[in-house]
Amino acid sequence: MKFNKAYSDLINKLPPSLVNEAWKCLLSRKKSPMTEEKASTINPIVELFLRHEVNRYQKKLKHQRKSWPLDNLSNIYNNETSTKISINMVNQESQTQDTVPICEHVEEISCRVKKKLDSSSLQLLEFNEKTFDPFIQEITKQLEERVNANNKLRSEIDQQKLKLQKAEKLLASLKFQSIHPISEGNPSQDVHLKDRLLL
Repeated sequence: MKFNKAYSDLINKLPPSLVNEAWKCLLSRKKSPMTEEKASTINPIVELFLRHEVNRYQKKLKHQRKSWPLDNLSNIYNNETSTKISINMVNQESQTQDTVPICEHVEEISCRVKKKLDSSSLQLLEFNEKTFDPFIQEITKQLEERVNANNKLRSEIDQQKLKLQKAEKLLASLKFQSIHPISEGNPSQDVHLKDRLLL
């Protein structure tokens, strides 16, 4: 089995030897090797790995182009033996670089990304604590002050209700006295009215 056709644009940018090496590397990784079926499907890990390989290969080509001065190029092309030697040297160099386990780079990149993500999340938590802790403390303080003020108002309202009830009772007894004057001949009625006034 080989890579999925969806990755043909990436595969076409690599020489066949690198494609074969990438395939072998995906199947024989130290950490979580892939099965042939999984590697041949559309998979974000495979796509990331192939993109990494294409980038690496293109950087290597740019480096090789920069390392050959233009004056030396004409000498190399004029002399066939030197051309063969230089091509063989380039091939040997690329073969030794290609045999380095490529899959370790993907794991290294994943590890770096995870470390950066952990670091960023810790920085965000610290920032949130510095930014919002004073704000939350101020809100909590205001809330406690309002709760205390409300409790005080409730207590005052309850006291006023008691005073109002006493005043209503007193008013009712006074009203009763004005309607029914105290008779001089009935002392028990006088005592009863005096008790009402004291309430």
